[in-house]
Amino acid sequence: MSNEKNKDMHELHVTLEKEIFDRLEAIKDYHGIKNLTEIVRFLITKEYRQIKKSE
Repeated sequence: MSNEKNKDMHELHVTLEKEIFDRLEAIKDYHGIKNLTEIVRFLITKEYRQIKKSE
């Protein structure tokens, strides 16, 4: 979906160093997540829950 069609969606393009990318791949494989978009969602949600617990 493009941002023009759905204003609630945003695109994120990130360039990562190989070491960080490899870490993402390891996390993805460990949790059985299929793609990098899902791993980013997973990590954001996990961190957000931690923040909310501490408030």
